[in-house]
Amino acid sequence: MKLLILLFLITPVLGFSQCEDSDKLEFGGTYLSKSRNRIPFDLDRSDTVKYCCDVKKIKAYADWIVSKARDFIISRASEDFYRKLEIHQIDVNYPDSIKVKYENQSLYDLSKFNISYWIIYTYSNENIRYGFGLEFNRNGEMISENKFPDFSKNKTAEHFTDVCQSLEVVRSDERFAGKEVELVELAYLDEVNSFCWLVEEKMGPMECGKHEFALDRFYVNANTNKIAMVKERRGIVYVCCAEILRHR
Repeated sequence: MKLLILLFLITPVLGFSQCEDSDKLEFGGTYLSKSRNRIPFDLDRSDTVKYCCDVKKIKAYADWIVSKARDFIISRASEDFYRKLEIHQIDVNYPDSIKVKYENQSLYDLSKFNISYWIIYTYSNENIRYGFGLEFNRNGEMISENKFPDFSKNKTAEHFTDVCQSLEVVRSDERFAGKEVELVELAYLDEVNSFCWLVEEKMGPMECGKHEFALDRFYVNANTNKIAMVKERRGIVYVCCAEILRHR
């Protein structure tokens, strides 16, 4: 009964058909800034507990850079795309020579430093959610890599194919033979100037200990439903077993 109720609640919201592994659609993208030497200014007015600093402390700079970012996003995409974005946070990145302390009020006079801004956005389109950050220099010029298509060169940028179709394309590829799906999420590939459905294979069972792993990540063009690229994600995982822990 619980399963039936859950499906009933989810189906009207999704806008995509239901199929094997479609429930593994997750929040895509990343918010991570490349700099750790930063002060994060919170724009989320609904949150009473601030992570660090109220953006009012740099209001003049924040208003100016948000306006510059808006102009860039609209020029590359569209006003309709921008309206689907929510701004959460502005990180001010300082030179490594500056020791960042949140309580140091002199750091909030941004005219004194060669800073850059990292602005965090969430893109929402029906059940699709995609997070990204854009970095702008002190002059308001975008200096990070692209995180969404150039709509002038891709008129169907937001005409997304069904997730189930992308999963079927991946499962039918011989490189995915014998594998299972770990997750599906929206991603962006600048090489094809398109949003893509990222389908990552599931890590197989491992014995206790340290293991190196290599997982395939399939990028299916979310407009054409064709595999645009397959990338390999490598790393190290430590598998802990209860039996070992009990005998330590």
